[in-house]
Amino acid sequence: MAALMIIYMNITDDSWMESYFAEVPKLLAEYGAETIAGSRHIMRIEGAMPEPDRMAVLRFPSIDAIERFMADERYQPWRQERQRGAAAEIFVFDNAVKRGELA
Repeated sequence: MAALMIIYMNITDDSWMESYFAEVPKLLAEYGAETIAGSRHIMRIEGAMPEPDRMAVLRFPSIDAIERFMADERYQPWRQERQRGAAAEIFVFDNAVKRGELA
């Protein structure tokens, strides 16, 4: 079952971003990840949660693929760079909704 990764990020130092986004998508592709959406132009329409600087949505073939990507030794240096330059909240879930349905 397909799984989604939702990323909320507040960037404190963007010096890591150019090299991260040049290299990490290649590794994501190895795990079947597809970028669905991403932006630094966030607009709140409801709620009081802190507003992030950047959001992204990725689709993976499964939760297992996400876990393997996050644990991949090749990703760890990039993960550490991202963690040094940004605070992130990352959520994952199985996509149990069929097209056109509401959960």
